[in-house]
Amino acid sequence: MRVIRDGERTGARVIALGTFDGVHRGHAALLEKGREYAEAHGVLLQACTFDRHPLEVLFPERAPKLLNTLPEKLRRMAACGADEVRILRFEKRTAETAPEEFLRMLRETSLLRAVTAGWNYTFGRGGEGNAELLLEDGKKHGYEVLIVPPVKTEDGTVISSSEVRGLLAQGNITRANELLGSEYSLTGTVVNGKQMGSRIGFPTANVRVPERKLLPAYGVYICAAETDRELWPAVVNIGVQPTLPSGGVTVEAHILTDSPELYGRKLRITLKERLRGEKRFGSVGELQEQIAADREAAIRFFGL
Repeated sequence: MRVIRDGERTGARVIALGTFDGVHRGHAALLEKGREYAEAHGVLLQACTFDRHPLEVLFPERAPKLLNTLPEKLRRMAACGADEVRILRFEKRTAETAPEEFLRMLRETSLLRAVTAGWNYTFGRGGEGNAELLLEDGKKHGYEVLIVPPVKTEDGTVISSSEVRGLLAQGNITRANELLGSEYSLTGTVVNGKQMGSRIGFPTANVRVPERKLLPAYGVYICAAETDRELWPAVVNIGVQPTLPSGGVTVEAHILTDSPELYGRKLRITLKERLRGEKRFGSVGELQEQIAADREAAIRFFGL
């Protein structure tokens, strides 16, 4: 997928607007609407987003952990139908941009055929820009505006990034994945650890996840572990390892079917089901028994 930076000009486009933090089912519906229009009119679909969460610049202390790093976001948007993504650099001066100026930038950098945005999307200084302003600008400058209503689950829950964050904080990975429309994943480089897993009979890959990435509630999860070429069933412990502490939060993946050499490689952990919360055991022997039980549960899950 092509990545476009700031002022680079493109041809005829449908542009999907949003922060696309979670790229959840609500965002997917927005991109799907844009995809349908683009295919019907023979143009490309461009998603337009920022290079970071705006709160990271405006109020760092309030900035949420990320559901997707930028590479993960690009991957998800491509899977949802975007042909290209325009990445706008967000700075303090960006927050002072008048909404009319933002729309002028869109018109000047693309031959704008249509814009698609969520029902609650705001833009420009103080969030002054909204669906009403988009509709007015589209009528004035000759492009269509497609406003996508909220996407809800069967029980009426509006799908949002904040809702997904709340579910991850509870460790409810099954429900979080349902709202995302994909399985939540953690990607990082495998680094050297204290080899504690190997010493107690369960070797693990210590995955260093970006600091800004949101980790789910501490505990043990069934997962898939993959590199750019290989995929394995696995079980992962996320947390502080209270029985044999390593001095910080770790993401330790134990592969069920193999013992590949992974040091220095990128590993993607895709979370499928939570087995249990993190617990301090009375002895190493008790810990070993529980890990063996976790491993067996994961083996049954995969039907191995």
